[in-house]
Amino acid sequence: MFNRIIVGVDGSPSSITASEFAFDLAKFWSIPVIGLYVSDIRLVEESFLADLAGVLGFTYYEGISSKVREFLEKQGDTVLEEFSARGREKGVAVSLVKTAGVPYREIYQQADPGDLIVVGRVGRKPIKGILIGSNAEKVARNARCPVAIIPQRMGSPKKALVAYDGGRSSFRSMEVCKTLKDLYDYEIHVLVVEEEEGDHKRLKEKVDQLLGEDYECHCLSGLPEERIVSFCREGSFDILFLGAYGKGRLKEFFLGSVTSFVLNNLEVPMILGRT
Repeated sequence: MFNRIIVGVDGSPSSITASEFAFDLAKFWSIPVIGLYVSDIRLVEESFLADLAGVLGFTYYEGISSKVREFLEKQGDTVLEEFSARGREKGVAVSLVKTAGVPYREIYQQADPGDLIVVGRVGRKPIKGILIGSNAEKVARNARCPVAIIPQRMGSPKKALVAYDGGRSSFRSMEVCKTLKDLYDYEIHVLVVEEEEGDHKRLKEKVDQLLGEDYECHCLSGLPEERIVSFCREGSFDILFLGAYGKGRLKEFFLGSVTSFVLNNLEVPMILGRT
């Protein structure tokens, strides 16, 4: 299914949950896991630290960046050691990578098309309100491979939902969903949101080819992003599979992204297909 699993680790609660999920998948597929810790270079820029001192009221002095860099290095060593120990306990082959850069860029650049990236939904922020923005969403938007985004709490999923729009990315996510049924033994539900009359019948034929009769199909009409979110909530689904940014860049620019809307309005674990 995949060659490797790349896990972005930072010691945050969602990162730890993401790591456990990655270990389970790696053991199931018998593939290695790479734990990647990125020291954020933006935090060691002297100009940034000078501005931050003014905001927070601490004393800035020239060379403070070396102290910050040293702290990040030690934190990285600790986080990676804990990651490696948990992987060994699970019986998984683990490799460690520590680097510096902008975290979301380093994570997606480390992965090949045949890999799976696993990241926590909300990572560790050194200072609340500083450097805001979702690394997880940026990774998903730029990655060349599927991405799993995991919240802080995740149990063993019992009901899986696939949002299928006929695109290659959503079909890829459905393939992953089918494979993981052997691990989790969950119910599979497929949601088709009709944007044009006749979509349901045409798309269901493709789903039948992959899943056979081992799923339940649901057809709704309306805005796909709103229907996916409401259906997932009302059905109490434990995990969601969908395509990553499948509308195309031009349409996404003018109309917005289904993937972004879903990411910002649901807290369930998600696996975003990419081809």
